[in-house]
Order: sequence, then C-alpha cells, then structure tokens
Amino acid sequence: MKRGIHILPIEVRFGDCDPAGIIYFPRYFDFFHQAMESWFPRHLGLGYESLIRGQRLGFPAVHTEADFRRPSRFGERVEVAMRVLAVGGSSITFGYEVSGPEGELRATGRSVCVVMDLDPNSPTHERAVPIPSDLRVRIEAFGVGSEAGPEG
Repeated sequence: MKRGIHILPIEVRFGDCDPAGIIYFPRYFDFFHQAMESWFPRHLGLGYESLIRGQRLGFPAVHTEADFRRPSRFGERVEVAMRVLAVGGSSITFGYEVSGPEGELRATGRSVCVVMDLDPNSPTHERAVPIPSDLRVRIEAFGVGSEAGPEG
C-alpha cells in the first residue's frame, strides 16, 4: 500500500445509476464521503462513529467539487483513491480520484471538511474547532500533500 493513499473499492449498484445505467453524478460525492469515513479506522485507528458519538466531533464538508472524465456504469467496480492534500487549524482538505476497472480515470474531486464541535453542552457547539493534537499526529503520519503522492 502506497503511503498517503487510501483506496476504497465500490461496486456500482443499480441505485447508483440514472436511467441510462451511468452513475448519477451526485453519487460521486457520497463515494467521496464513504472513502473519507472508511479512512479513519483503516489508517488512523479511529472509528468514525466513535469520533462522532464518543468525542462529539463532526467532519462536515464546507466545500466540495468534482470533474467527471468518463462515465462509470452499473455493474462495474470502481476504486476511490483518497489523499489528504492539506491540514489547517480546523480543516482537512481531501483529494479524490475515481478509477474504473482498467485503471482509467473516471472522476476527480476535492472536499474541504472542518472539525466541528457536536457537543450540545459546549460553548462551541456546532462551530469549527481546532483539530485535536492526537488526530493531527495520526493524519500527518498517514501523509499530507506531496508526501501522499501527486494530486489528480
């Protein structure tokens, strides 16, 4: 496994597609989130659910974008490659590349997520908060920016 890259394989299902059998474009944003969510336990050793329910930290996207290169179709297996492009004081920028069965690039994307306080009893409830130092250390050990390979 290449340092700084998380791969999530996804089977394109009937419900992911439009009537032409091509992935309906908003589904890519869900795929991006699935990759990010699965990255936490696999590479950081932190369950996404435990961060949300236990530590009361959320990671909502505040900006997301995508470019679509080639269609992906019902029945195919695609791979979402995720990289951490940057880590700010309270934000994490993720880059995504979706490849088809032959490794051909299907879509690219980028999302900026903030770390949000979900504790209703906190004075910073539903506001961006600094990334906890233990989480930052784990993210940096995974690889950030150029350490994570070229951007897509």
